[in-house]
Amino acid sequence: MDWPLLLASTARLLDLHDCDRGPGTTVYSPPDKRPGTGLGLWLKVATSLMQYLYERDLESNDAWVPVEVIFEELADRHNISREDILFVANYLATPTRLISIKAWDEHGAPERQTLKRETALIEWPRNTKRRDRCRLSTSGSRSVLLSQAAQKWLYAADDAGKLERAINYCAYGDIPSLSEGLVAQIRRFSKEITMLLERQHMDELMSDFEAHRDDYLEVIKGVQESVERAADYFGTKQNKEQYLCWLETEAGQSFTPYTVQQSFHEILQAIERLSRKFQTLVSALASAKREVIGLIRFDEAAVGLALHPCSDEITDLCITALGPWSADITAPSPMDFSGILSLQQESQSSATMVFEDEAVDDLPALIERFLHAYRDEILAELAKGPVSLTAGIENGWVELEEVDVLPQFIGVYSTPEWLDESNRDLGVSVGSGELDVLLPNGNRLQGDELILHWVNPTVNISEA
Repeated sequence: MDWPLLLASTARLLDLHDCDRGPGTTVYSPPDKRPGTGLGLWLKVATSLMQYLYERDLESNDAWVPVEVIFEELADRHNISREDILFVANYLATPTRLISIKAWDEHGAPERQTLKRETALIEWPRNTKRRDRCRLSTSGSRSVLLSQAAQKWLYAADDAGKLERAINYCAYGDIPSLSEGLVAQIRRFSKEITMLLERQHMDELMSDFEAHRDDYLEVIKGVQESVERAADYFGTKQNKEQYLCWLETEAGQSFTPYTVQQSFHEILQAIERLSRKFQTLVSALASAKREVIGLIRFDEAAVGLALHPCSDEITDLCITALGPWSADITAPSPMDFSGILSLQQESQSSATMVFEDEAVDDLPALIERFLHAYRDEILAELAKGPVSLTAGIENGWVELEEVDVLPQFIGVYSTPEWLDESNRDLGVSVGSGELDVLLPNGNRLQGDELILHWVNPTVNISEA
């Protein structure tokens, strides 16, 4: 049961219902102060209690379900008392008032609808103070069913087969609702593919796609074939006659054959769009490249290691992983490595390492999204004074949409004209050994500090 998905779709609606804003007041960001959100304990106890009541009701179908067993189990599992669990149960059994506006009357006044009794999720026996048994209310049973309704695309073919069965049973009125649910599943899966195309670092979605790629393709074909069979089956002479009889007795004149045909047409259109996006994803993953990071200067790396050796732990780890595994292996002479390292004066190698963060040409590159998000902020800080690499990291310019953009931010210091093509009077100063900052991912960045500033002939750059 996926309770967080059910609650995520209603949390902000309840926030709006309970907010204290009056019409015409100023705009402000909604607060998110919720006592207890750091624990999640009472939500877990409540959902476990409701699932227990639902399962026991399916087994016995009794009017009331004894709760002492689940009370003891929840108390031991979460290290809480029986009174704590009873508090949660009373909370679920207490109705609250919900007010919605159905319509406006002829005088323009809103017609309000108040719901209170329907908001209680469990019920205690009436006319007694005993708290040893309870049951789910109608709303409680409905909420458990909704928590089970998060279906994956792998089961969509079974839902498509319901269209043919609906025609067999002459349940033509169910076809639009079945079609609407199937189109919703198609769109949800299509949105997951869109997220993969935009953010290919999402390992969870990527691994799921790789594991079920062939299965997803089979489901797409199966849904399309089922809908086409249902459309052809509906067009047979026998079903047309049955449909006309049903139309006269059940649906009147408001339900036309076009309604059913349009339902099939909408599904096939959605499947076609999904197929195109699916093919785009397969092509993108098969021909994925990486963004250019730049030539790695191993000679400079060697000099850096000579001036700033690694810690003993890292050295021991490298020797264990890369060192000789046998005492019989002779250590090489230092002269064996002469000529391997290139000099700075030499031309760069034509064989470069090419990386590309985005695999789809029609999506903006990561550096473009970085500049679009932070160019104005960086220029605003430059107007106040020099901007160091440390200050930029502290301002949060190394993360964008939960993606690490530290290489893109450092690239601004190597190519300052990215910020302002019309004015190239940007300079970069270096503070030797002054960089020591903790990155958001927990890693520490140390070395030479980079300082970006406007070049002013009257100001000494080294002082800036």
